[in-house]
Amino acid sequence: MDEPQDTPRETLPVAEETAGGDAVATGGRALLVYASRHGSTREVADAVAEEFRAAFVEVDVYEADSAPPPAGYDAVVIGGPMIMGWHKDARKYLKRHRGELGDVPFALFVTAASLTEDGVNAVEGMPIAKDPWLVKKPRNAEKLSRKERYALPRHYVGDILKDCAPARPRNVAVFAGSLDLTTMNLFEKLFVLVVIGATPGDGRHYEFIRAWAAGLGEALAR
Repeated sequence: MDEPQDTPRETLPVAEETAGGDAVATGGRALLVYASRHGSTREVADAVAEEFRAAFVEVDVYEADSAPPPAGYDAVVIGGPMIMGWHKDARKYLKRHRGELGDVPFALFVTAASLTEDGVNAVEGMPIAKDPWLVKKPRNAEKLSRKERYALPRHYVGDILKDCAPARPRNVAVFAGSLDLTTMNLFEKLFVLVVIGATPGDGRHYEFIRAWAAGLGEALAR
């Protein structure tokens, strides 16, 4: 799902007006941290950062392995892809800075290839935003298959919440990602096709991603 990126991304300029001409950037500095295997999650992070421009006067975007600590920022978003667990660089950043994240409002996003609908929009009391294009109803809600159990929101998000405890994010989003088999080794291909039962291709839906980011930016900037 991604490709490495060199050094820190640029600081995005302040958005001075909305389409209606009203000044909107009321927040301070926001930090967006992402992990990406072959580039697609980086593009999701870019879309989130663009929406944050309407709420924050400064938005810094960094790859997880070179990102600065959360201290000094007014809001933080951390994202990464999910294949065999959440991307290791996203998890490392989260665990390394969980103490500081307790003092900064933050949110998380995950890109995934499958998500089982369980009828619940929270995990351990944490609000979960589910990409409607990604969610699939189980064939039998009373008896989930192994693939369906693996793709439950609580399975994806539960371990991530443990990594950042005792800090608690304001929200976690699960987006459809891009699944390119040509970038994967044999073990990864077998995992996503046999264990997850995912369909290859680009499933990203930027309308939902941008709507989530816009609402989140407004909430965190208050």
